Amino acid sequence: MKFKKSKNDIVNDYIESLEDDIAPLFLAVRESVLAAGPVFNESIKWKNCLVYGTTKNHIQTVVGKGKVSLIFFDGVSLKDKHALLEGDGSKARTMRITSLDFNKNALTDYVQQTLKNTK
Repeated sequence: MKFKKSKNDIVNDYIESLEDDIAPLFLAVRESVLAAGPVFNESIKWKNCLVYGTTKNHIQTVVGKGKVSLIFFDGVSLKDKHALLEGDGSKARTMRITSLDFNKNALTDYVQQTLKNTK
């Protein structure tokens, strides 16, 4: 499998261990997140979740059957003009992605808002 290597070898191992049916979707989502938030560092937390962060955690990636979910830890602060965020908790919101034809503009917007909200 070909992908842009992370600076974190544990992340590379995680990506290489993904099932063939979900890997292309995961990699497309990862590429979009990193393009929108190039300041992110990547780490694996809670055994099987890729987390994007700076000085704090911003987005958790959860792989499920046929989908990649992005949990925005401070999602309640995001303006959801794309109406793609789910959840009604006090903080987090989730974007579920099930197709390579996902809304990359919406994801870019959410990622950039997440980064702006840290300042």
